[in-house]
Amino acid sequence: MAISPYETSTDPYHEPEPMCYTSNALRLFVEGLGQLRGGQILDVGPACGDNINFLAPRVRRLFVCDMFIRLDREQRLGLPAQWVWRHLDYSPKNFDGILLWDLVDHLDNSEVERLRELTHRMLRKSGMAVVVALSQQSIQPVVNSFVIGDDYRLSLRPQRHLELPLHIRENREMLELFAPFIPVRSFIYRNGIREFLFRRN
Repeated sequence: MAISPYETSTDPYHEPEPMCYTSNALRLFVEGLGQLRGGQILDVGPACGDNINFLAPRVRRLFVCDMFIRLDREQRLGLPAQWVWRHLDYSPKNFDGILLWDLVDHLDNSEVERLRELTHRMLRKSGMAVVVALSQQSIQPVVNSFVIGDDYRLSLRPQRHLELPLHIRENREMLELFAPFIPVRSFIYRNGIREFLFRRN
């Protein structure tokens, strides 16, 4: 009998079925970059070889800064939360696009505001950001990486070495936290995962 991805198995040797869906926001993001002859993008992790292989041929230059592993490490060391942002010390207006995945789900509101400020600073004029957020329906017991497959099919891959807090927010709060970004499109999937595509004001 198959185990739902929303349930936890009592069998330590049984992995739940992967949650998969086709990402409309990622497709629009990549198509938008194509108009810029690829552009330069930043992926904040978790670092994933599949994603690098998918994105690298489609962009002019790809940067990966795994903020998930840095948040986990600095939390374990008991360092102040604000210390982690020193890793995003890229030059202003350096990127045409930034992939945040569900990073905001593991930050409190003040940290999300700091991330928003840095994202706005790093993006070029009309640059885009993809933000993925979980809902109560789609809560996973572990941190996951969103793995890009063919035709923009995303699957969730557990990162069991990471232990981060979880903050679930309503759609309206997500939009408020990312003002003054312009919301371009948002998508809510049957599995409860939400995607937001923002453009720099």
